[in-house]
Amino acid sequence: MTDAVVAERVVKRYRAGEVEVTALRGVDFTLAEGAFAALVGPSGSGKTTLLNMIGCLDRPSEGRLAVLGQDVGALSRSGAARFRGERIGFVFQDFNLIPVLSAAENIEYPLVMVQSWPAERRRARVAKLLAEVGMTDQAGKRPDQLSGGQKQRVAIARALATGARLVLADEPTANLDGETAQRVIALMRRMRDEEGVTFLFSTHDPRIIGAADLILRIEDGAVRTEPAAARETAHA
Repeated sequence: MTDAVVAERVVKRYRAGEVEVTALRGVDFTLAEGAFAALVGPSGSGKTTLLNMIGCLDRPSEGRLAVLGQDVGALSRSGAARFRGERIGFVFQDFNLIPVLSAAENIEYPLVMVQSWPAERRRARVAKLLAEVGMTDQAGKRPDQLSGGQKQRVAIARALATGARLVLADEPTANLDGETAQRVIALMRRMRDEEGVTFLFSTHDPRIIGAADLILRIEDGAVRTEPAAARETAHA
């Protein structure tokens, strides 16, 4: 099994006015391809900073961060945008669907904007993903005609549209009720199992944490890994 993410002594500093803030302090971890992992920690611990760098929205100040075999720090701005668009999917707390587009059109959108696929190939990909997330019968509805769980299923399909091998999900169940959240988590696990996609969640949700194969616990700018087996043993 190859690695989806490898962090080696990653440091991230930024300026807040005249003060230099160190958000990450020599982070080291490896996330295997096909993992279903949760990034957890208190507010201000560096979760968003780390997720932004893994998503090629930012780069380390020091150290090496490799995502799907690509050194993030070596990418130009345009190279990062292209790599992100082709290889990484995003799922957000507020769904971030385009209101005037149908469910099918929201899934198709990154194929038009990022990869410019031919229309016939786009339609086939969208139909396949709608079927996989159980939304074929809702394909023509706009986001305001869908429930929260349906919106998140569309968002998951959109994240996978370009063939992404890594999906970064930022609190994807925060706006869902308990039963719907469990169904969405089960859907993402099934997509991981069937498609081999790596999922990394930034979350406080104990349901996601309980479903994860690996916990990346971040505090004071440092990360420690906690395998699921270790947690089960600790709570036995």
